[in-house]
Amino acid sequence: MSRRHFDSSDNAEIRAKIDKAKPILPMPSLIRRLGLPEKHIGETALCPFHNDEHPSFSVFQKNGVWFHKCFAGCSSGDEIAFLVKHFNIPRREAIKRYLEMAGFPPRSQAESREYPKSHVFPESPVSPVSEGQTVAVIGVVNELHAELKALAARYACTGSTRPEDSSWQLARHLKAVAKALGRKLDGLELNVAFDTWHCLSRQFLDPEKTGDAYWIGFLAQLQKARVPMGEGRIAEAREYVLKLTERELPIISGYETTLAPRRVAALHRELSRRSTKKDGVYFLSYRDAAKVCDGLSHQEAHTITFALASVGVIEIVSNGKSGLNSREAAEFRYLLPDSENGAQEGGGLPIE
Repeated sequence: MSRRHFDSSDNAEIRAKIDKAKPILPMPSLIRRLGLPEKHIGETALCPFHNDEHPSFSVFQKNGVWFHKCFAGCSSGDEIAFLVKHFNIPRREAIKRYLEMAGFPPRSQAESREYPKSHVFPESPVSPVSEGQTVAVIGVVNELHAELKALAARYACTGSTRPEDSSWQLARHLKAVAKALGRKLDGLELNVAFDTWHCLSRQFLDPEKTGDAYWIGFLAQLQKARVPMGEGRIAEAREYVLKLTERELPIISGYETTLAPRRVAALHRELSRRSTKKDGVYFLSYRDAAKVCDGLSHQEAHTITFALASVGVIEIVSNGKSGLNSREAAEFRYLLPDSENGAQEGGGLPIE
């Protein structure tokens, strides 16, 4: 593929997009979007590009325009200059990334990374939108991006895991996010997740490998990740619970003769056993919980779940968020010890 050259009309169009993008993604927001901590933002800040023990970096406004400057000489300029330094990429690529991050994808994709077009910001809107609608859309996009960044931060390398293992976990979770959204993640969204992971993992990565090499490996893992994180484990746990007899279900005070709460509790118990986290925390959506009983709706599973939490069978560690966890998924911890199940309370079988 030959490199595309921009003519004067292209330059004017791109300049206009940059001018529109800057109020949407100013310097402080860009730095946060990249996953950098607050210590790198402010008129007196620490430089993110060198080991800065004494503040030598400034993020400031001049005549309504944002700039950054490292007084040790690392970098200076606008948001695009920051991306040039941050990713060690040509200015042309930095412009492309900045416009994508701000919601203004260029008319054609650069040759280095052929991302899918954004599903959120089409290049040619079918109908004009109001300023209020634009702000609302930007708010939704920023919320999703924040969730993707938080997910990438959770699976960033810490030195105790190999980079390929941590990026594999991230890839599987992104598959789960895509399933929850009902569509594939677009190129900008994948960029947000990967760039955050890469930034936070950088000190543990192979210095001989470029960022693009890790990006290509990450895309390959996304293709290999056929089963979203948690889906296979939940399905296996559900099949196991469906085979349990009534005597093998947990005994819950006040629900001894009611099967639905006991089966939902059994699913929580089994997911706790299968959890790979040291604290036993696991994900479960109410739709998946409802599948352990014929005719049980996810609304009824929601009610049962809160009842189980109120009587101390489970702990709701976190309520799900609308984009990331299938609208209703949450994190839980199963609380009952073996002595509070089975034969010890109601003649059921003891837990193995």
